[in-house]
Amino acid sequence: MAVYQGVRLRTSALPPATPLPRPRAARATTATSTTTPRLRPVGLLMAGILAFTMLGLVYLTQTLGANATSEVISGLMDEQKALRADLAIQSVQAVQALDEGEVVTFAREQGGLRALAARITLQAP
Repeated sequence: MAVYQGVRLRTSALPPATPLPRPRAARATTATSTTTPRLRPVGLLMAGILAFTMLGLVYLTQTLGANATSEVISGLMDEQKALRADLAIQSVQAVQALDEGEVVTFAREQGGLRALAARITLQAP
């Protein structure tokens, strides 16, 4: 038989026993994962890049639209200048065509018209 030599006889009394805390009842653990997905830093970065890209595309679309409209307006202004120059030339030609001698000659040749009697001028009272 083996004898444990480290056991000694206690000469002093033990202190009064203190009650031990009661162990708590074990609770059912809930699932640690939540139902809503977490937004990770990489996802946030990707969302930021996507937002800035969309804003850049909107800006680009607006800029190109404005430039195209400016180009159309510039072309129309040039066309307006050309039409005004043609109108000025044609108005001069119309005044020249109203010359009395040319009108009378055209009326005799083309329309078979004849000259009227002398002009009557009325005096203001």
